[in-house]
Amino acid sequence: MKVFINRKKSKWVITVIFAILLIFLILLVGNMIYSQINHKVPAFFGYSVMNIISRSMEPDIPKNTFILIQRVDPELLKEGDIITFYSSDPTIKGLPNTHRIYDITIEDGQKLFVTKGDANAIPDLYDVKPEDIIGVYVKNIVSLGKLGAVFQNKAFIFILLVVPAAVLFVLEIINLTKTAKNIKKDDDAQEAVKEDEKIDPTGKSE
Repeated sequence: MKVFINRKKSKWVITVIFAILLIFLILLVGNMIYSQINHKVPAFFGYSVMNIISRSMEPDIPKNTFILIQRVDPELLKEGDIITFYSSDPTIKGLPNTHRIYDITIEDGQKLFVTKGDANAIPDLYDVKPEDIIGVYVKNIVSLGKLGAVFQNKAFIFILLVVPAAVLFVLEIINLTKTAKNIKKDDDAQEAVKEDEKIDPTGKSE
């Protein structure tokens, strides 16, 4: 009987774990889709992953390298830090850009960050405001070279994120259904055992 109860508890523990992972994945995918639609960089527990699509930060950050950035208080930034920010440059206005802090100035009491790509000859023409800073560079994750261009395709991102989430959702529904059926069978078996225990040796019930 104890083995039966332990098996039943184990199934529920596995189901709960799968459900938690599924919810986390749905939230993750939903956040990324929302960010794609609104052109905002998604953050998870204060961290984001960016794909560098230019050579402006070479050699430290090659083109098509995925980097990890961390949310940061702009007051803690200093010259030499590499930051990711929403650019004010008309050619890429509102899009994320990753450059090194070249200088820090004060204008009308507000701190402004002068940035420059390591591979660029001159600093960026447009300063970065504190509210436009997405995060500070932590490290390179992986460099995919030309393969990284594939990750720029929104259709690929949709397939990469949504399809696995949908498959996991369906599998979890199937798993929950099977678990419910097994629990019902176990309950029926327990009821049958109880009924047998009520019958005395003469075959008459109490």
